[in-house]
Amino acid sequence: MAVRTERIVTQDLSIGMYVSELDRPWIETPFPLQGFHIRSDEDIRQLQAWCKHVYIDRQLGTGPLEPVSAPVARHRVRGSIGKFTPVRYTATQTLKQEVVSATLYHREVTRAVVHLLNDLRAEKGLNLRVARKAASVMVHSILRNPDAMVWLARLRDRDSYGYAHSIRASILATVFGRHVGLPKDVLENLATGVLLMDIGKTRLPRSLLTSPDPLGPEHWALMREHVQYGVDLLQDSSGVNDQMLAVVQYHHERHDGSGYPFGLSGAEIPLLARIAGIVDTYDAVTSERPWARARTATEAVSVLYELRDTGFQATLVEQFIQAIGVYPTGTPVELSTGDVGVVVAQNPSRRLRPQVMVVRDGAGQPLERPRIVDLMNVQQDAEGRPLAVAGCLRADRATFDLGNLQINAA
Repeated sequence: MAVRTERIVTQDLSIGMYVSELDRPWIETPFPLQGFHIRSDEDIRQLQAWCKHVYIDRQLGTGPLEPVSAPVARHRVRGSIGKFTPVRYTATQTLKQEVVSATLYHREVTRAVVHLLNDLRAEKGLNLRVARKAASVMVHSILRNPDAMVWLARLRDRDSYGYAHSIRASILATVFGRHVGLPKDVLENLATGVLLMDIGKTRLPRSLLTSPDPLGPEHWALMREHVQYGVDLLQDSSGVNDQMLAVVQYHHERHDGSGYPFGLSGAEIPLLARIAGIVDTYDAVTSERPWARARTATEAVSVLYELRDTGFQATLVEQFIQAIGVYPTGTPVELSTGDVGVVVAQNPSRRLRPQVMVVRDGAGQPLERPRIVDLMNVQQDAEGRPLAVAGCLRADRATFDLGNLQINAA
């Protein structure tokens, strides 16, 4: 097989080359998280300032750029955010402080989304202003402390997968975008786009959406039409921009070109749509659906890992897991002692050692007063044995109601 990439020192770069890999993590640089063509001398100067060497893909850009590549010829891709310098966000509120206001915000966002979907089903059109306001409220809370909204996103309404999925996915996308340092205005476009990415399903038969059986080829073809329906609804609304449209139009495209509706691949897919595709899949597989059981957080991580460099860009999958943790906030877990509890906060430097609210002891007895165990600081149990999360619990085995728990973490 011919060698596709080669290592090259940045002093030897030239316009037209396609940079597929850096000598450092993408997130540490102002460059896109996926490869890009060198289009100017300024691109070269930037690369020389940040890197000593890079890897170029000779099949995608060994010489001057072709005026139009095949995918662009059949569809003009929109919604790129271009280069950006990652923003370093820090929490300005504790989880206990933020969850108080976030509870109110989450309730208002839910009402807004239900109202939007009901209007669309009644063919009253899309009120984009309401969607943008709801997204802005979420973004502001997540910037202050991302754990609060993720906690609330775990309080699922099992009878309302459609709207609850869009809210949870929007929260996860914003947390992910915060982690990679997207600017605030881009975060708001991402959150809005993900909230609305499935609005085209309001134009599909309800029987199709609630079918308890896996869909056959004919029904899948109909289901895929929701993408274009959603784009049409957005384009008929004032105030929409290309970044929001990109999320709706491309969130089912896949890294290896196997997605739909255009079969885009790799860097052809706008970054915000790649983020949306990952969170859409993650929330779907961790949710109860008519045709599939919910999987645990660790099982969902395994699904995403299996899809690295096929369904999704490997770098983004790894960054997503870093963003939400292997045991996301709100995940029911069992500790190595047999105690049962729920993750209430992440420790960013040690994602395998979150803060856990213990609600039942090793004998299965409920604690009169739940206690917080910060696994970052507590390394051993009372017997001196290593203390860690033994694994996730399925929601139906958690034996406690998340909705009745009060956050007492710092």
